[in-house]
Amino acid sequence: MRRLSRYLIVGTVLATAGVAGTYVAYADWTLPATSMTVALSAAAMPKGTKPSVAEQSHTAVVSWSAQEIAAGVKMDHYLVTAHNQDERPKPAIVKEVAATGNVSESVIFSAAEVSGSKWRWTVTPRFASWTGAESGLSKAIKFDPAPAAVLVEAPASKVAAPAAVPTAPAPTAESPSKPGAEPVTTTPAPPPPEKTEDDTAPPPASSPAEAKPATTAAEPSASGSADEGIPE
Repeated sequence: MRRLSRYLIVGTVLATAGVAGTYVAYADWTLPATSMTVALSAAAMPKGTKPSVAEQSHTAVVSWSAQEIAAGVKMDHYLVTAHNQDERPKPAIVKEVAATGNVSESVIFSAAEVSGSKWRWTVTPRFASWTGAESGLSKAIKFDPAPAAVLVEAPASKVAAPAAVPTAPAPTAESPSKPGAEPVTTTPAPPPPEKTEDDTAPPPASSPAEAKPATTAAEPSASGSADEGIPE
């Protein structure tokens, strides 16, 4: 009797607990008559697309297809990394490229960055603070060394010369004239007189020396004879 009464007491307690629990469950939850499946999906960042590279005028032009994080929602940034392939690798060159919203994106690495080395590129998509997986490596391109820069002398800048300021001429010292010195004037010589008929006559004697001596009688010769016509 005692064992039977214990079973009855335990059963009554379990039954009461079960009914109470059912009421509590129905009070908090409402379950549909048929089962249903709820599927939740989260947006996932894709892996970057493998870029293509072309050499143009000693520069590297890297291009790739644009990617979406969800239907109609494209990436807003991309990380483009240049990986050096030399025997002594140089540090990688990373560029953050803002998306343009076009079907494809591109970026240029200058000749100063890639000249004289061998390079390969990868692309990593980014959206806000999320970052996708890095793409595979592009083909390798070897770039020739940059040509030596030719030094060109810049033309000298033309500077306007200052305007010349006119200056008064310096006074010149005049040589003092000698006292008493008068200017020498010359007068032309008078023309020679014209010859007339009187010019042919001998000029008159102006002095006794120029006058002709008077004729005197002949003196007797030493023989004592006299000229004829003279009285003795």
